Amino acid sequence: MPFQGVVVEPAELAKLARAFDAAWMAVNSVNTVGGQQQRRARARLAGIILDLWREDPAQALSASAVERFLASDQLN
Repeated sequence: MPFQGVVVEPAELAKLARAFDAAWMAVNSVNTVGGQQQRRARARLAGIILDLWREDPAQALSASAVERFLASDQLN
């Protein structure tokens, strides 16, 4: 689980997990991430989602996370 150690209410944790799953699927549809890079990419995406959530929990987390992830793509 990408949000181990994060202390939030169960409903917020579920929201973060759903946002992560949707964002990860979108990222992989644009740029398939595999092998050793996958672990780093997932951790980076989770960090982006947490940052976005801390900025504004009401925003569209998955869409914003995908945009930020792809804009700062460090995989290649």
